[in-house]
Amino acid sequence: FRQTMQKKRQKRLDEIYKNEKERNLPLSLRELYIAGLFLYWGEGGKGLKWAPAIHNTNPQVIKFALYWFMHALGILKKDINVRLHLYSDMGIEEETRFWSQELKLPLSQFKKPYVKKSTRAEIDYKGGFGHGTCGLMVHGIVLKEKILMAIKGMADYYSDRI
Repeated sequence: FRQTMQKKRQKRLDEIYKNEKERNLPLSLRELYIAGLFLYWGEGGKGLKWAPAIHNTNPQVIKFALYWFMHALGILKKDINVRLHLYSDMGIEEETRFWSQELKLPLSQFKKPYVKKSTRAEIDYKGGFGHGTCGLMVHGIVLKEKILMAIKGMADYYSDRI
C-alpha cells in the first residue's frame, strides 16, 4: 500500500514539476533580477557594507545566486569570491573541492574558510546538505546599495498596500 501511494505521489509530483517548468521558464532578465532580489532579501548578507553576499547550505540556491550575480547583475565570474563556513569535523579540503566543482569556480577564488570549533553532530539541524554553508561575495559598495534600495523599494511599495 505504501509503495503504491508513494508511486502515485511521485507521478503527481513529476506532472506538476513538468507543468510548472513549462509555464514558468525561462525567466526574462527582469524576472531573474527580481527573483534574485527576493533571494537576497532572505539569504543575503546585510552586515558587510561593502560587499553583496549570499549564503546558504543548498548547492542549488548557491548556483542560482551565482547565475543571478553573473546574468542579472553583470558580474564577471572571476570577480566572485567564495567563503565557506564549515565545522571542525569536516574535511576542509574535501568540502572546498566539493563547492569548487559544484560552482565550476577555481580554488583561487575561495577565501580561507571559517571553521567552527563545534561539530555537526552538536547541531540539531535536520535536512541539511552536509557540506557546510557556502557564501558568494562580490566587492562593490554601489552594487550593494543598489540591491538593498531595490529591496527597500519593493518592501515599502507592498507594505503600504495591506
